[in-house]
Amino acid sequence: MIIIIEGADLVGKTTLINGLVGNYPYPVIKLRWELRGDPEIETRGMAKATIAILDAVRPNVILDRSYFSWWAYAQPLGYNDSYMPELIGRYKPVADTRLILLTATAVEIEKRFRKTPDLYFSLDIIQSANNRFPSLLTLLPKELKSLHIDTTATSAIETIQQVESFLDER
Repeated sequence: MIIIIEGADLVGKTTLINGLVGNYPYPVIKLRWELRGDPEIETRGMAKATIAILDAVRPNVILDRSYFSWWAYAQPLGYNDSYMPELIGRYKPVADTRLILLTATAVEIEKRFRKTPDLYFSLDIIQSANNRFPSLLTLLPKELKSLHIDTTATSAIETIQQVESFLDER
């Protein structure tokens, strides 16, 4: 099974992954951008490599983000994202994949940011990406099963339980 965990910074992705690895002892791969050149070329390369590797190997793996994240972050960072719907729609290993999207309210993200500031993005960028992430669900291939959880009022334990129930559905 390929498990993709998506969401802006500070929404609980790492907490969820740490809670899942007991019952899903899969390798965890963190995908991040370097943003040292052309983000479109970098994203297209990341998408092509991700699709090819996952389609060929069909591993049991947890992806801490995927190239899908660029959909949420490109515009807030001032980059073009017009090519993203086509790249997202190209995702192939759909039958073996489950996507979990985590979001939180702006107030909650600000609270978390004040407690533990992000090393890479400002609060405004994170909140803009968080607001944009739900629209990712409309771009996914129809066969790709997804679950969206707002972690504002959902405890870590409840989030893990909801995700495990979702992953156990066949």
